[in-house]
Amino acid sequence: SSVIRSINTTYQDIVNDRILADSSGSGFTITLPASPSSGDEVRFLDVTASFDTNHLTIGRNSQKINGNSADLTVATESAGFSLVYYNSTYGWRYTEA
Repeated sequence: SSVIRSINTTYQDIVNDRILADSSGSGFTITLPASPSSGDEVRFLDVTASFDTNHLTIGRNSQKINGNSADLTVATESAGFSLVYYNSTYGWRYTEA
């Protein structure tokens, strides 16, 4: 089951988290789970429309994000998206952007 969390500072994500991210004060990093399984999902929403000013960084925690070996910087105001883990080759995949 998913858990809704309001986050405004660095955070270690848990599988099935639904993050209401508030970066109105400053940008921060949310780190993805370290040992995900295929089908695990995490969701993010810019609730204060401030990612364009104060970016959210998604820390990959040694797994790829959309096939890339780099953290993800989100700089789109009001962004809402989820990531689903597939496998070690492709890592976390966007389900919408």
